[in-house]
Amino acid sequence: MNLNRNQQLAAVAILGLALIGLSIGLLRPSFGGGDSRDVTITEPGESSKESVDISIDDRPGSLNPSASILVHVAGRVKFPNVYRIPPGSRVIDAIKQAGGALPDAYLDAINLAAKVKDGEQIYVPSRKTPQPAVRVSPSVSPPSQPKTISSAIPSSSGKLKVPGEGFVNINTADISELQRLPGVGPSTAQKIIDYRSQIGRFNSADQLMDVRGIGPKKLDKMRPFIVI
Repeated sequence: MNLNRNQQLAAVAILGLALIGLSIGLLRPSFGGGDSRDVTITEPGESSKESVDISIDDRPGSLNPSASILVHVAGRVKFPNVYRIPPGSRVIDAIKQAGGALPDAYLDAINLAAKVKDGEQIYVPSRKTPQPAVRVSPSVSPPSQPKTISSAIPSSSGKLKVPGEGFVNINTADISELQRLPGVGPSTAQKIIDYRSQIGRFNSADQLMDVRGIGPKKLDKMRPFIVI
């Protein structure tokens, strides 16, 4: 069949429209169809899912701050630092938290069974130069010193100068015995006794700074010779 030019152009146009319609019909399921879903655009930093409340503690694996106390473990331990421990913990628990005592630690100077309180310091002294523990339970008597140390204690009238030559229990010492401590004379010794009678007993050597005339420098000189 012979077609003129106008008929040929019309036939081409009709064929083109048919091809376009067929293409749209084939592509329609890909753009939605029966499985259409809503698309939510989320801004950067936001989550489309339900938020999760994450509590971050001071360090991995540590206790919840609201259910723990802070203690400072110092002296001859592997990792001296401030640690969170459960309320009611003992001194030995705090030392274990700090990695344990070093080989030269003088553990006999510490009451390992004493309970610790929030904000207290546990000082582990060295066996070579024994220092007093600054935290000893008030209800427990201080441990007796080894014979090698007690035998070196001078008379009660002598001033203590070298760490390890003797100790003074500030909870039981009288005015003359307190004067064996470096920098303590009759007046300061009486003030210590007066303050002790007000508070009942000392729970820490640091409490001596509440006594008039005793500051940080003087306490540092006294500390090596003090037991609680």
